[in-house]
Amino acid sequence: MKVLAIDTSNQPLLVALFENGQVVGSFQTDKPKNHSVDLLPAAKRLLAEQNWQLQDIDQIAVAKGPGSFTGLRIGLTVGKVLADTLKKPLYAISSLQALARQVQLAKPTKAIVLALFDARNENVFAGAYLADKVVLEDGHYPIDEVLPLIAQMNEPVVVVGDGGHFKEAIEEELGRQPLTILPEEAALPTGTGLVDLIATNQPVQDVANLTPAYLRKTQAELNWEKAQHGKSLDKPYVFEV
Repeated sequence: MKVLAIDTSNQPLLVALFENGQVVGSFQTDKPKNHSVDLLPAAKRLLAEQNWQLQDIDQIAVAKGPGSFTGLRIGLTVGKVLADTLKKPLYAISSLQALARQVQLAKPTKAIVLALFDARNENVFAGAYLADKVVLEDGHYPIDEVLPLIAQMNEPVVVVGDGGHFKEAIEEELGRQPLTILPEEAALPTGTGLVDLIATNQPVQDVANLTPAYLRKTQAELNWEKAQHGKSLDKPYVFEV
């Protein structure tokens, strides 16, 4: 089984090829705001290196969010176009769960893996996982709401992602239980989590209408509501990719 994995959910960009669950080629960069420039040439180069044609790909796995609004749109757009053109199944996987699974695969652990992305203003995108069980649903939360919830579970905790941004708060709230805050480089996507989660996810049924999992309103939505004195839009401002 040949899989193309794409993760543009945050500043790092990953394009990787997997065969039978093993990575056979990958491109990673941490350059900001360059996904639209690098993604397609990287995919083309990786395919050429493996002597694969686009039609050889059996499945496409894309990180659906949360994360950078622009990055998510780029990755999902490419995934959708390829899936539609090639008539191949597309798997849209949680960026947070993919990162947590990547940690679990790299070093099997019985701890809760808490994946955090800094959403600014003391807010985070967060999801927590204990083995295959979701113990905190992906969401946009104040950091001071997430940490007490995790503390109540009274389990060892591994924090991956932007944990370093909240190190003091994490240690204060979770320091009474076994705690590991992984360095930032552990959050660089490898694609292993994305591809592994294909087995427990269903392919996207309506590719044309797939949208990113933003998990919070865009700035445009917030500005519109402010101008309308709090009145909500009838539908999301960003509703198509």
